[in-house]
Amino acid sequence: MISYVRHLLFLSLPSLLLPILSLSIIYLSGIYLSGCGGSSISDIIDDVAKEPDRKPIDTTRLGTNSFFNNSNFGSIGAQAKEVKETLRLNFVRVLFAWNDQVQPTPGSAPNFSFYDDIVSKASARDLDILVVITGLPSWMTNGANWSTEGNPRKTFIDLWAKKVFDRYAGNAKVSSFQIWNEPNMQSDSHNVTLDIAESPINYLEMLCYGYSVAQDTASSKLIVSAATTAINQNYPQTLDYNKTFHSNGAENCLDIYGLHVYGKQFENFVRGGGINDFFGGVKSRVWVTESGAQGVNSQLPYGEQMWPYIMEKISQIERIYQYQFAEATPSDVTYGLRNLTAGSTLSDLYIFLRDR
Repeated sequence: MISYVRHLLFLSLPSLLLPILSLSIIYLSGIYLSGCGGSSISDIIDDVAKEPDRKPIDTTRLGTNSFFNNSNFGSIGAQAKEVKETLRLNFVRVLFAWNDQVQPTPGSAPNFSFYDDIVSKASARDLDILVVITGLPSWMTNGANWSTEGNPRKTFIDLWAKKVFDRYAGNAKVSSFQIWNEPNMQSDSHNVTLDIAESPINYLEMLCYGYSVAQDTASSKLIVSAATTAINQNYPQTLDYNKTFHSNGAENCLDIYGLHVYGKQFENFVRGGGINDFFGGVKSRVWVTESGAQGVNSQLPYGEQMWPYIMEKISQIERIYQYQFAEATPSDVTYGLRNLTAGSTLSDLYIFLRDR
């Protein structure tokens, strides 16, 4: 049908427009130049022009980001119970931020009390815990405090990540550590301090140093690489950061390749040289450590459309961590499964998970 319609269009358009339309078709074909197999131009244009259908979510591979930092949603224990028993999710990604509250001066000992509470309560509910290790205290902006070789990235590993590894290595429910978060985000001043926002090589140095340290103190734990900002957005810059990171030996310094997916730029998965082709060269297991949509009525359709789609396109994906369990933002823009807007506190995805 598409071929027939396109043929009629060619017959009826003025000759002046034919080169423009032809170039458009060539461009659409070019999206698929690698990996199109025996697909016809009609199939290719169809695949690009329409969004994928909604399909069932594989909830056995679904977790959530839960930071447990807002008591309006209940105590840490109550929130952990809700994730495990109400939503029946088994995986939780928690944030261990190194900041002035945790360690106000270079010489002070880190205060782990809040993080100990999270690990204790989540472990008690038999949740599998992925700890993302990130953040810098304000004193890390002063290069005089970079105690390891005058290098801020190695200092971060030695003064924070290593202490996290050491402290929780013996907890069986802490299965994995993710070293940093979205290193390419240029608006994050911490990325600028560490000089990783525009340098995947510098982030790779930090990851490899952290991986080596973890082998000495927490060898049974999985090391997850930091995911960049959504790999399907800001094309091709975000993907290029991943390509440089990977081509310089990243898979020697990780157990799990971290990935973030937001938005609906489906075409960037299937275009020639795009995301599908990139992950064709990734041998490691993949966890999507953040993915979701804004608005209490948008989360379920997004999950049913995007998550089965990326699992089909990237076969290495083992888990997807929805972003996020609770967020004190208005219901029309919240990423939270729960929010504080009266009358709209639960999203459609929350209700689906609760009632399935």
